[in-house]
Amino acid sequence: MTNMQDFFFIRNAGKFERIGFRDILYVEACKNYSKIVTDKKSYIVLVTMKKVESALPFHLFCRVHRSFIVSLENISAFDNNSVYLSNREIPIGDQYRNHLEKRVLIVQRDQAREEYPCSLQKMTLLKGKD
Repeated sequence: MTNMQDFFFIRNAGKFERIGFRDILYVEACKNYSKIVTDKKSYIVLVTMKKVESALPFHLFCRVHRSFIVSLENISAFDNNSVYLSNREIPIGDQYRNHLEKRVLIVQRDQAREEYPCSLQKMTLLKGKD
């Protein structure tokens, strides 16, 4: 069994800098460059989005737009049009709309059920019996 690295190196200002996967908030495509954004710093590297996407662990990242890959761990909310990170709203592209919902655990009530199992009235009655 091989251990997977939890980081990669990028060339920046004549040296190789280590970037931890869990430090990355999102990646944005900028023509032939990719902008890798972390909490502390942004890096512009001459690497295609496809190459960056192939280097990132599948279980930690999701492509949500032709120009954006987001860290699943840093998503605070999302809807049909956007992914919300702590300080940034990222658009969701039409062809990627269903990708995110398939990649995250969503807990929701059963759509067929009309009522909640405990209504406020029942809660009041139970509370009054104490």
